[in-house]
Amino acid sequence: MQTLVVYDISNDDIRLKISDTCKRFGLTRIQRSTFLGYLTSMRRKELITVLRRILGDADGNIQVFVICKADLALREVLGKPFEEYAKDELIV
Repeated sequence: MQTLVVYDISNDDIRLKISDTCKRFGLTRIQRSTFLGYLTSMRRKELITVLRRILGDADGNIQVFVICKADLALREVLGKPFEEYAKDELIV
């Protein structure tokens, strides 16, 4: 299933670690603080464990959504795609 990770974290170091972790798990950045990509259920659980450990007690919010292929197909993208996203092709 597709996994969408959205975060709002003010600490630069923690935000960078979250971003690097999402990339390491194979997710693609689609907005400044949003990553999307395919993960198995087990891999998503691993990601959540790592993200939870990185965030710890710091201020911030991370939300992880599971999106099925049919719902993702209904997605509408308005405006210019995020630059990193434009470089990488999203495989659904």
